[in-house]
Amino acid sequence: MKLSLANRTFEGEVPKLTKWLYTSSGMFRDAAYQFVSMFLLTFVQFCALGGNSFEEYLAMYGVISIIVIILRIWDGINDPVMGFIIEKCHFKSGKYRPWILIGALSNSIVSICMFWVLPTGWAYVACFALFYFLWDFTYTMNDIAFWSVLPSLSQKEKVRANLTTTLSIFVSIGTFAVGGLVPMLASGNQEMTYKITAIVTSVLFFLSQLILVIFMKEKKVDEEEKKNNENMKLRDVFSVLLKNDQLRVSIIAILLFYTGSGILVAAGLNYFYFSFGYAKGGDYQLIFTIVFALATFAAQGLYQVFINKLKMTKMKLFTLCSLLAIGAYVLLFLFVFVPDYKALFPLLCVFAFVAFFGQSIMSLILYIMIQDTIDYNMYHRGERRESAIFSLRAFTAKLAGSVQQGILYIFLAASSLLVVSNKIANLEREYVGQKDFIIQQAGLLTGAENIDLWQRVVFHVGFTVVPLILFIITFVLIRTKYKITEESHKEMLQAIEERKLQNER
Repeated sequence: MKLSLANRTFEGEVPKLTKWLYTSSGMFRDAAYQFVSMFLLTFVQFCALGGNSFEEYLAMYGVISIIVIILRIWDGINDPVMGFIIEKCHFKSGKYRPWILIGALSNSIVSICMFWVLPTGWAYVACFALFYFLWDFTYTMNDIAFWSVLPSLSQKEKVRANLTTTLSIFVSIGTFAVGGLVPMLASGNQEMTYKITAIVTSVLFFLSQLILVIFMKEKKVDEEEKKNNENMKLRDVFSVLLKNDQLRVSIIAILLFYTGSGILVAAGLNYFYFSFGYAKGGDYQLIFTIVFALATFAAQGLYQVFINKLKMTKMKLFTLCSLLAIGAYVLLFLFVFVPDYKALFPLLCVFAFVAFFGQSIMSLILYIMIQDTIDYNMYHRGERRESAIFSLRAFTAKLAGSVQQGILYIFLAASSLLVVSNKIANLEREYVGQKDFIIQQAGLLTGAENIDLWQRVVFHVGFTVVPLILFIITFVLIRTKYKITEESHKEMLQAIEERKLQNER
């Protein structure tokens, strides 16, 4: 096959090569994203700020947390602008493919720099701000273009559901590979582990997107939709949210859900270090990540069974899984009062499995719901606006991430656990290469036996009770305000097709 970046399109069914390249590339791009999302602030907390007094450490970590919050909000606000640019700018090589490649290349370079360029003191804080801004900006190019491809490939609900499920499986593999292996390798040698992982994930991210761009085909753009895009103004990107009531419901629900479901992941190594000790915290997180993976794969595999075999509606399935997740989070909070954490760890894994299973299906349904709002927009306004609508989804994800970081910082500070992480960071910096000594000394500072119960309770409230409240609000919002059913969606598609045929006559 000749390698070319020239635009190639298809009509009708999605080509198999495009389907598998698109969905499988999600594994590497999400591994790169999740590595930074999950471990950059852990790297800052336990490595980059080592060697400073606690007062300076607390101040710098607080400023970095504020930088993350501000830049994620700012970048999220700019996501609709990128959506507008993608809708307006059609390259000869395609609508989405150029942005996918440009974003992947630039983001990979910046990601490596974030872990390798390490000045000391406040100079590092300034450097962090610059690189984090560039990382968010470059990833946005790839992210909005990549996710906009999915709803553009097909309007059929079953095809979309299949693509979404397959993509979610590959995304999960990338997430779990990074989330499970990195903590296990990091203890006592965190800085070098993160540096090497940054190179590996960034290179794989770029190569996967390069292969995708070379070989994938985009759906041929409808001439009427192309004309609408050419006439679109920047304010139209924001007005779509105001004029599409079902999109508003979906965006608010996704914001609440993303914030809640990501807090436990954001707690990450902090939870396992402070509960199970520094030496074995990474091992316990690996097991926890495997549980997360099994629950997610089970949810993705059973979703089609629930929908196609058992004939459950999305709303009924969403209700069931919301109740599962809510109940599981109640049990996860109560686990803090268990006297022997390690002996009852299997029970914790059971609670976590139920929570992750419910969350995974909730996430799939919410994602399909926002895809349906694109057809809803086409039905009511004659415009699809995939990039504009998915830029709003990206905005909610980044806003959720900023809220998560704020919550994590508040509860780490309120529980006085940052005092412990400051001491570990100094050990990592002062005794580089002395892994056994670092693990021994850090072990005396961590684990449930060395952390007061009130500290652990405060921290547990942050990553269990807060998500619990957010899930309840999400459930009530979807149940009372989201109105696009399977039947009404089919009727919309039929009306859109009839309108298209009339315009062609």
